[in-house]
Order: sequence, then C-alpha cells, then structure tokens
Amino acid sequence: MTPDEFISWLAPVAQPICNRYRLYASVCIAQAAIESGWGQYIIGEYNIFGRKAVAGDLFTEVTTQEYYDDELVTIVDKFKLYNSLEEAIEDWCILLTEEPVYVNNVDYSSVEAFVQTMAPVYATNPHYADDIGVTIAANELEQYDS
Repeated sequence: MTPDEFISWLAPVAQPICNRYRLYASVCIAQAAIESGWGQYIIGEYNIFGRKAVAGDLFTEVTTQEYYDDELVTIVDKFKLYNSLEEAIEDWCILLTEEPVYVNNVDYSSVEAFVQTMAPVYATNPHYADDIGVTIAANELEQYDS
C-alpha cells in the first residue's frame, strides 16, 4: 500500500473508535504506519501496531528487532492476532486508556504531550516519539483528530 492508500484504509475505522476513547486518531494512524511499514508488515491480517501477545491471546511468532541498552538486536517474540481491524484499534485504545503503565505516565492533554510521554513506554526505539511526530506532520494526520 502507498501511504495514501494506507490512510484511506485505516482512518475511517480509527477515527470513530479513537474519538470514543478520547484518543488522537493521528497518533493511532502514525503508529500503525510506523509499526507496519505502511501496511507492508502487518502481523497476521490486522496487527498493525506490533502488539505483543500476553497469556491467553491468540498469537504468532515473528522475528523482530528491539533496542536493548541502545543496541538493536534481533529476537523472536509472540505477537497478537486479531479478527478485524476494528478489534486491533479497540485493543490499542484500551491499552492506552486502561493499562496503569500508560494511565499513570502519559499526558493526554495534547497530541505533542501524548506522543512525548507515551512513546518511551510503548517502544524501545529511542527516536519513536520523533518518528510519530514526523509521520503525523508529513501526512497531515491531525485532520483526523476531530
């Protein structure tokens, strides 16, 4: 998919779900773009966020790269499988609004504050917040936040 095709596929689904949770659809779309390579590397059919599995989840094992002590290493890990795009987005919203590690550490007051406080909790990439911000700006994703 091209970035425009990816946004056209994801935004109409993400916007109403993110609005229900009072989250920023721009961040949802940007993270999905980054995590899935604009749809090229979706895990299963709908894991667009690179969400790892926890006990009880349906999962698949995938080779991935993670930062540990500022070093990029390759590992095999278990990733969640979803039945629909809606289910994947809903799970992202629940994670960010109900998990204590996010609720207690994330500033939801603006897109910028949200990204800067959520990114270090969500990803091991030390440049993740900047990557999200650049993706939002370059693709004018803030239009989906209303």
